[in-house]
Amino acid sequence: MIKQPILVVDNASYTRTIAPALVTLGYRVVSARNAIEGLREYETIRPAWVIASAQMSDVPDMMDAIRLRDQTIPFLVTSAGDLKTAMTTFADQADEFLDLPVDPLMLKAVLRRMEKTVRLQRRIRSLAENFESRAKDSVRSIIETERFLAVRQIVEKMSAFISQVTRDAQGGVRYFNDLPYFVSIHGKDLTVLAANGTYLRYLGNRLYQESWGIYAGRRGTREGCPVGQTFRKESVLATRALVRYASGVEVPVTVHTAPIYDNDGNIDLVIEIFAGTKEIERLAEESRNTQQRYQQLFNAVPSSIVVLDRRFRINAVNRRFREVFGEHSGRLFFDVFRPGIFPAYRDPITRTMRTGEPQQGEMVLTNNEGLKTNVMAWAAPIKSPTGKLIQVLAIFADVTQLRKLQANLANLGLMVSTLSHDLKGSLTGLDAGLYLIDSGFYRDIPGRIEEGLDTIKLMAERIRKLVTDILYNAKERELNTVPVEIMHFAANVASNVEMKVRGANIHFETSFPDALIEMEIDADLMRTALYNIIDNAIEACIQSTAPIDHRIIFNVQADAEAVTFLIADTGEGMSPKKVGSIFDLFYSTKGRGGTGLGLYVTRKIIEKHGGTISVHSQPEKGSRFEIVLPRKKIKLNA
Repeated sequence: MIKQPILVVDNASYTRTIAPALVTLGYRVVSARNAIEGLREYETIRPAWVIASAQMSDVPDMMDAIRLRDQTIPFLVTSAGDLKTAMTTFADQADEFLDLPVDPLMLKAVLRRMEKTVRLQRRIRSLAENFESRAKDSVRSIIETERFLAVRQIVEKMSAFISQVTRDAQGGVRYFNDLPYFVSIHGKDLTVLAANGTYLRYLGNRLYQESWGIYAGRRGTREGCPVGQTFRKESVLATRALVRYASGVEVPVTVHTAPIYDNDGNIDLVIEIFAGTKEIERLAEESRNTQQRYQQLFNAVPSSIVVLDRRFRINAVNRRFREVFGEHSGRLFFDVFRPGIFPAYRDPITRTMRTGEPQQGEMVLTNNEGLKTNVMAWAAPIKSPTGKLIQVLAIFADVTQLRKLQANLANLGLMVSTLSHDLKGSLTGLDAGLYLIDSGFYRDIPGRIEEGLDTIKLMAERIRKLVTDILYNAKERELNTVPVEIMHFAANVASNVEMKVRGANIHFETSFPDALIEMEIDADLMRTALYNIIDNAIEACIQSTAPIDHRIIFNVQADAEAVTFLIADTGEGMSPKKVGSIFDLFYSTKGRGGTGLGLYVTRKIIEKHGGTISVHSQPEKGSRFEIVLPRKKIKLNA
């Protein structure tokens, strides 16, 4: 039995998948409920094979993504009732098919075939590797034999010379195609019989002239020149010498010479090879400068750049990438980052890997401070001269602030619309109040004047509260904390709202601690936060249709660690969906009757004090707000 785990990708309940049957048969099973989770589990466990449900729409993409990583992994596709359609859809991707619910005999047969497939793949891979190794050895042997028999002398000597030249050359083989190397063939009479273009360009046309004519000093003689010594000693030599260029410049070089034999074993020719060391140094310096310029340009780009190989391994990153995301060279990109906005295997980088074409799109990556960062990603293929994809270069531009600006602009538009409507309603109320006062005055109806004054007071209070919330939200103000005696503070809040509560025909119940409790708070801000909640409780009781005497409870409790403010009402209550949104900016349970700023501002005030606010509510059963403030000293600007 295969010891590797089997990956089952199915969004059905566990008991309705093939997983329990596999476990019963002794297989180790890892389950995933969607394709993204399945791809993540595949990267982690590397299963023997993958079983996927035909009913999941994103399974084909997941299979393609896995095939990118391992072309030999087998796939078993299950179908709940329509096996023919599944076989048609996955004909080019799946190795086996199985109908659900599972038939035990059919399952065992399919599993035997899957195990045979896995073993066969392993055997083929092993044979291929062994065959390739044996083939290389065989070809190498044949080549060496042919070389020895056919071109033994020339090829052996040239190989030795080039090896020595590149070993002497600063920088090695990578410079060989660019450096000016001099090759010439000399006869037994020590004359130049042939020379390459570099030799003729730098040293002049010296064909059929003396072999020693290019040297200065003691090497510039028949006996002292490298070619003459090679004819005498009949061996390969490496000789230090001064070569005089046609321009008159003398350059120190290492000259490599070797004899070439005729069919009778006698020395017939000598091959001479050397390279200009100054040119080598110049090329090496140019290469270093080019690499430095490349690295400087690479690091100077203000966007983050990463280069990945075909297995998504990070080969190189620039300075900006390291500053923002950290040093991750050598790690797999998707082990470090998740694509965020895009599902797995549909992000721009993976699409470029799959298509070989440039792709772009927005991603969300976690920076080295653990913060989510919105980036625009451009992925471009790096290909060989033959068009084969070698690497992918990805450039990330941070658009987090742009997204925040877009959100702020959207919020600003919503705020202007909401506030305009609320101000319009308040102004309409003021007009109505003025009309009541005016008509009551001229008709001598005191009741109408009183009603008009109450209306104007109500509208003025609405406008005051609206302006207070706008100012707080528009500019973040710092806390102005002072020692406050909580019982006195709570009693002051209660006295300021009591007339408003009782005026709405609502019972107002308070309960404060007897002991003197002092803590540091911003009294003005906390008073605003409590007023907002109590105002909401009044509105909830007024709007309730329940035939009961409504009441609002305002309690304060304290211990050594914290002070808790409790505000409860018997109003209309809220659904769980509304409870989850009431602290969002511009969300209001009052429809057109509210701005959606009050509770948003309230939460910000409480959090600024280091506290928490929670709410429990049920429709027609009222709401309960609980504010917990720590008694420890608040750290400002936290």
